Amino acid sequence: MSDEKPITYHNLGEMPEYVISEASMLWNKTGTWRYLAPRYLTQTPPCNQQCPAGNDVEGFIRLMEKGAIAEAAQLIREENPFPAVCGRVCYHPCETGCNRTQFDDPVAIHSLERVAAEQPFPATPPETGRPDSGKTVAIIGSGPSGLTAAYHLARMGHQPTVYEALDEPGGLLRYGIPAYRLPRNILKAEVDHITSCGVKIICGKRAGVDISWSDLNKSDAVFITVGVHRNRRLEIPAENTAGILPGLGFLESVAGGTPPRLGQHVIVIGGGNTAIDSARCALRLGSDVSIYYHRSRDEMPAFEEEVNEALKEGVKIHFLTQPVQFLTDNQHLAGIQLRETRLGSPDESGRRRPEPVPGSEFDIPVNTIITAIGETADLDWLPPEISHENNRITINLFGQTSLEKVFAGGDAALTEHNVTTAIGSGKLAACAIDAFLHNQDFTGIMPRITIGETGAVSVSRYLNHGDAHKKQGGPGKVVSFEDLNLAYFRKSARQKITTLDFNNRSSSFEEVNNGLSGEVTVIEAKRCFHCGVCTDCDNCYMFCPDIAILKKGPGEEGYRINMDYCKGCGICVNECPRAAMIMEKEQ
Repeated sequence: MSDEKPITYHNLGEMPEYVISEASMLWNKTGTWRYLAPRYLTQTPPCNQQCPAGNDVEGFIRLMEKGAIAEAAQLIREENPFPAVCGRVCYHPCETGCNRTQFDDPVAIHSLERVAAEQPFPATPPETGRPDSGKTVAIIGSGPSGLTAAYHLARMGHQPTVYEALDEPGGLLRYGIPAYRLPRNILKAEVDHITSCGVKIICGKRAGVDISWSDLNKSDAVFITVGVHRNRRLEIPAENTAGILPGLGFLESVAGGTPPRLGQHVIVIGGGNTAIDSARCALRLGSDVSIYYHRSRDEMPAFEEEVNEALKEGVKIHFLTQPVQFLTDNQHLAGIQLRETRLGSPDESGRRRPEPVPGSEFDIPVNTIITAIGETADLDWLPPEISHENNRITINLFGQTSLEKVFAGGDAALTEHNVTTAIGSGKLAACAIDAFLHNQDFTGIMPRITIGETGAVSVSRYLNHGDAHKKQGGPGKVVSFEDLNLAYFRKSARQKITTLDFNNRSSSFEEVNNGLSGEVTVIEAKRCFHCGVCTDCDNCYMFCPDIAILKKGPGEEGYRINMDYCKGCGICVNECPRAAMIMEKEQ
């Protein structure tokens, strides 16, 4: 009991009109009533989980919301050395996972990352505190996977050397993605920043030709990320006729400034990103372009946004049509015979198999045909000890091949081929190689650095010995839309980017999409729900009926709970807008 003097009422008029304590109630420790207790828990935002590159999406958006754009860029580069590239060409699955999708429109994460990347490069890479290890790593291929791995390995204190078969670094980023999507100066700036961090790149060195496997094997570890540069053949008559071009070869010639003469009528065979990019490039070179794809649009593997842009620009797309044979006239391409298809049962990819419609053949005259039905890797140079099947290197869950010191990633080892997934595989390989070089068992490390359930990893967690980065999402579950308290959010329109006028696109490789700018950036960043992350909104503090939630001391973020008085009512958890608190049984 309290030592305070009891309060005595002498008559009815002295008593308060409603039930209220006029003395201290500190003696009444309501925490003794409790069997459930609230706890603050940083859970995983769905955008973080959905990012194949493992970006701290919620974290960099929160910084941008505060106007700290340079700090946001630095946070991204702790995980990903290509924010300006990803801000342009990533298919942004983070936005698909964004909980705001079910409320109004997803946050424009893709555009916000691009804005952050426009900040000047830092003088030094994000600090790791790692000394020089003296270990060397040979990396074969300078695409997004190889350069990402090299960047992080250099940060970890190792000495990576990247060998590139072509004349300039970048791989698919330089030779496969047209300048209207990824300007060359943007790519060069990010590659230059990677080399400034201690990465050595040697171009014009093709593995197995200009540099032997025995020379590569002298390094302490090897990372193979050669990409997929062999065009798949249609295997139909007259395929070797002049005027029939492979998609990647065509894009490489455009990137090198020496595009072929196409003529007026161009047909592209295929439905992937290479087909769409080839068609849009041919359009800019002055041709009338049609794409023929043997399935429906629903099965088309190309990014939907790119398909929409192609259609708006004037590319014609014909579905449920497949080539039968190329037509020649005196050994020159004259046209193509096609036929209609219909969709049957699913094949091994899960998509419905196209089946020819008998008697539906028709001929089309054409000047040039570009084939883009997929690409495979050139793995003939690999030593027999490295297992590979169906033109894909065999790897375990963290990129290790059948040779202990040899790792592989990117398109040559993965089933999913896109820039962001390649970046993620480079990060994973860097962590696994570092663990190998330090004689650590990566099998036990990987679960502690994985973000959510999709397999992307956090280099920040790895460098912090598996401790969850505050804004990467901790061991809690991925926050769903149903977990949020929507009473505290208002619907707001997604900010839109501006694009190059369609009338100015047909003869120009000028960048099509522009970024957000100025106040619009902060407005868009403020739309983020910050799922699973405490933002110090004070809801728990204000709603606690026992005043058991207290703000931390000066200079500290967050709150603490006085368990002497918390009776486990759960009001704080219910009123948390972002699911950054949970109720759990007392231990």
